[in-house]
Amino acid sequence: MDKRKTIRNLSTFLLLGALVVLGALWLWNGLPFDRQPNLAAAAPEVVLAAAEANQPAEAVFQPQLAPQNARGGASDNPAATPTPTGQSACSSIGSLSALILGIDENEQADAIRLMRVDFAQERISVVSIPRDFWVPVADMQAHGIKFGRINATYGYGEFYNGKGGGIKSLTANIQSNFGVSVDRYFVLHFADIKKYIDKIGGVDVTLEEPVWDTERSFRAGAHHFDGETAVLFMRMREGDSDFFRVRRQSLVLSAFYKKVMHELSVWQLVKLGVSVIGDHAILTNFNAKDVYTLACLAGRISGEDVAFIEIPKDLYHPMTTNLGASVIIPHDGVAAFLQSVMDGSYKPEEK
Repeated sequence: MDKRKTIRNLSTFLLLGALVVLGALWLWNGLPFDRQPNLAAAAPEVVLAAAEANQPAEAVFQPQLAPQNARGGASDNPAATPTPTGQSACSSIGSLSALILGIDENEQADAIRLMRVDFAQERISVVSIPRDFWVPVADMQAHGIKFGRINATYGYGEFYNGKGGGIKSLTANIQSNFGVSVDRYFVLHFADIKKYIDKIGGVDVTLEEPVWDTERSFRAGAHHFDGETAVLFMRMREGDSDFFRVRRQSLVLSAFYKKVMHELSVWQLVKLGVSVIGDHAILTNFNAKDVYTLACLAGRISGEDVAFIEIPKDLYHPMTTNLGASVIIPHDGVAAFLQSVMDGSYKPEEK
């Protein structure tokens, strides 16, 4: 009896092991995580503004200096296959590009980052796109929307095309306006950013100057932020421009990266990775092989190999719409700048 029980237990163990191996191979060979955000889409702000003004959406505001840098049409599939361009210790491809989004409670892309992972040169470049960039909207003419904030195109996609339509709309508009396509995307809401900052015990940020708005203030010097405070700091809107807002977001993202890579144990990193993979609030097409190659690269590089890049201020200017909304008009040079970051030809002295 004991012998039969032992054989049965061993058989069960081997069967489960085989299933795990098969599942791992399935994931390894490209099954994306493909998660949909759980929050309901809100009505896009420009559509509402046009309705309140009793005029078509395209009449809300058409800038005098609209970008004239569209390069090709929008792709139906934002997850293009990475093109092999070289070999490295961690990957058989030379580089991988990704779009990283932080989504607010209104389904607007409040934080927009393009990331180039260069396996051959073993470096990572992260460039921010201001949320208030006012651009021609490539895919919403059927709904009467010809211009809008770049961050609102995520909400348009969610509202008109259903869950998952936001990432397709935003990637299509980035490609149309700036000639940049991406291989992967990673979308999470600010509530999730708060959660993961708390999971690692908060982040440490040092401010060279005090920061404030009408509701809160942060003195110059060292700060330890929990998740809620970090998100509040990232999303402060008053007191300065979107340029400084982008910098605050990059400060927190940089602090998070340093904490994860230099202070967490291997076990803590594994737990964090499992939490992300199992989080159904996160929308991504990264697969298990991508996670492995990124983890491999992270173990080989230092903080100096990760660059947070800003679009030069002379490549855009502020504007106020006829409804009183503050927007930013990108110049033609923005497309070439973003392309240089994403194709690896950007050099810091070009700023």
